[in-house]
Amino acid sequence: MVDPSPPTLELKGLCKAFGGITATDNLSLTVAAGEVHALIGPNGAGKTTTMAQITGEIRPDAGHILLDGRDITTLPVHARAALGIGRSFQITTLFPDFSALDNVAMAVQAKAGTSFRFWRPARQESELRDPARDALARVGLGDRTEVPAGDLSHGEKRALELAMALAGRPRLLLLDEPMAGMGPEESPRMVDLLLALKGSVAMLLVEHDMDAVFTLADRLTVLVTGAVVASGEPDRVRADPDVRRAYLGEGDHAPC
Repeated sequence: MVDPSPPTLELKGLCKAFGGITATDNLSLTVAAGEVHALIGPNGAGKTTTMAQITGEIRPDAGHILLDGRDITTLPVHARAALGIGRSFQITTLFPDFSALDNVAMAVQAKAGTSFRFWRPARQESELRDPARDALARVGLGDRTEVPAGDLSHGEKRALELAMALAGRPRLLLLDEPMAGMGPEESPRMVDLLLALKGSVAMLLVEHDMDAVFTLADRLTVLVTGAVVASGEPDRVRADPDVRRAYLGEGDHAPC
């Protein structure tokens, strides 16, 4: 039976140019509820610009962005976040002197729409700290709540940032290179963490670690110079000769 509900995210014909450079070229894709959809491509393919258009940081020149069937193309960043878009960044954005718990509690407070001017008096409130503890437990940091964010390992900082995104109970998670800067021990832990979240929230993943991509993704979309060259299930995309030439390598012996 076909699911009649709309996809969590739908991009329809997104176009964005900066001067003579086309960053997204009639880009269309969907992310279904609970799905992990990876957006991959070489540097300059338009992945970052696509993410920025989804969050509202950049306005497309043409096309539409729908969240759960609602057109959000003209909404500002904060309105999209309130509707359920969470994001992790390529570079961690934490308050290093605050504890891990305080960082996540601040994210809960931001989701509630209260002003940071009232952060200090509010930081002990259970309605902030209880969901913050839950989010930290989900990412494996339940025993690190009181550690200053600046004292966490790189992998723990990435997990903390993910907890901050999860604290807002997002409908859609935008993950911008969650494995960036991780060593051979930390990357598998992040993959396991994202696998544990799979199915509970829709995710759009931008990542250069192809092992992680093919482990996590239900579907892939490959961008080259802003345009989609292939989209579909990982095995089919992996075998696509245009993808192998454009991104995964040259010829029949490309490392996939």
